[in-house]
Amino acid sequence: MGNSLDFLPSRDEVRARYSVRLLAGAQATERGVVHYEGAAQRLLEWGEVDWVLAAEVGEPQGVRTVVFDLVVDRSAGSFAVCRFDAEPGEDAVAAARAIAGALPGERLGVAIKSLAADGVTCRWYPDLESLEEAALALLVDLHSMLT
Repeated sequence: MGNSLDFLPSRDEVRARYSVRLLAGAQATERGVVHYEGAAQRLLEWGEVDWVLAAEVGEPQGVRTVVFDLVVDRSAGSFAVCRFDAEPGEDAVAAARAIAGALPGERLGVAIKSLAADGVTCRWYPDLESLEEAALALLVDLHSMLT
């Protein structure tokens, strides 16, 4: 199956169709992702999450992080995403295992499964823009297959 994005979208279009909200101080738990909004602690429950993607982002020999994108709303080819990150290694593996233990496999991207099982992220992007472009293309394809 070919990519349903027949053109390379502009950065503005990617931002418009892949809307990201950062979750401050996030930690994945069996109930959902605990995070902060200002001084208040909040819980994004797993039942609110449609799909989870993960990838390692950064330069191979430089600063890197594992980014977790939780799709919380999808409509007409646009996606609302809640994002948190973790240090590569134990922190990222623990987050992936919490997510994989809480959600069914059909709601998990391949990198979450790989990270939870093997401790290795099988997706890498040099920057967040590249991650978002690839995630948008993947989600548009996935959305078209499910509808």
